[in-house]
Parts: sequence; C-alpha cells; structure tokens
Amino acid sequence: MGRQLLAGAIAAAGAVAGYERLAKPWMYRWGATPDEVAATLPGDDLVAPTTPKTTRAVTIEAPAEAVWPWLAQIGEDRAGFYSYDRLERLVGARIHNADRVHPEWQQLRVGDTVWLARRYRSIGRQIVAAVEPGSHLVLMSDSDFRRVSEGAKASGSWAFHLQRHGASTRLLARGSAGAVGQPMFDVAHFVMERAMLLGIRNRVMAHLATGG
Repeated sequence: MGRQLLAGAIAAAGAVAGYERLAKPWMYRWGATPDEVAATLPGDDLVAPTTPKTTRAVTIEAPAEAVWPWLAQIGEDRAGFYSYDRLERLVGARIHNADRVHPEWQQLRVGDTVWLARRYRSIGRQIVAAVEPGSHLVLMSDSDFRRVSEGAKASGSWAFHLQRHGASTRLLARGSAGAVGQPMFDVAHFVMERAMLLGIRNRVMAHLATGG
C-alpha cells in the first residue's frame, strides 16, 4: 500500500509539473505571438498589473470592419459566444449561437450588460468597461466595474482586440485574474475560448464567401 501511495504521489507530481511546464504556457498564449503576449492592450490599465493573464489569437483574412459585428453581438440573450453551445446549455446558459449578423445587436456602450448566463444573476453577468467599434471590447464583473468607476483597479477582465495587418485582422482574446491560474478553470476556459475565436473566424469567412 505504501509503495502504491508513493507511486501515485510521484505520478501526480509529474502530471502537475508537466501541466505547469508544457500545457499551461501553450494554453495561455495559444495562437499569439511573443509581441502580442507582451503588448499593453486597451483595458489593461483598468486591471492591477500583477494579475495573471492569458493572450490567445487567430488571424482572420478579412478587414476589422467585417469582424467587429460578430464580436459586438456576443451574449447569452444575443448571438451567443460561437463556441460549444450544447456544453454551455448543460451548465445552465440559454445560448444558441448565431450564424448571421443581427443589426439590432450592434450597439454597445460602457455600462451595458453582456450576459454569460442570466440564471446565475450577478455572477453570470459581464459589464462593458471599454468599447471602441472596430478596435476593442473589454468586459468585467459587476463588482469590478464598480471598483473601476470609483478609481480603483479591477481584479480581472475579459477583453477582445482587433489588430489590422494589411487586409487581414488579428483577433486577440485577453483574460486576466479572476479564476486564471486554477487548472480546472484554465483548461475549460481554453477549450471554450479557442472554439469562440475559431467560431468567429469561420463565420466571418463564410459570410464573406456568400457575398455578405
């Protein structure tokens, strides 16, 4: 029994070490260049600089103006998050991903709510902390938004940035603090956010291919 426990402990330690050394760095900067990971992006100044961050990215062969409408309409009660909506519904979110741009969902202002899951009330709610059409969208919790409104730093944020590269656009997602650093959250969030970035890219390209 003692040997089995020791072997189990060694295996567990190896798994943790492997996660920290290989999986975690890869997930935290999936698709992003070193310059993008190191860059200071809009909204970073609203969060304490020592908080852990993830930066993920995809290239979309389209101008930022073609990408922004899909980003502007995210939310449970709007276009969804273009990820695995069946999984999201399993945890209580009433999400159905949209496959077209909805003109009625294009207006976003600071202070607006973007719902992750309305059934969870305040913890399922994100507030628009900064927004510039065609450039960036910064979300954070209700409590963090109140802190920022009072001149303090937020404990975390979830932000999306469009960077123009000729005729293409780099779509970046930056998460900071919150549950970042907890392995179960890190893995689940990586799976869903990666699918979201690819989902936006695929919808933009399909829309353009059909003459949209």
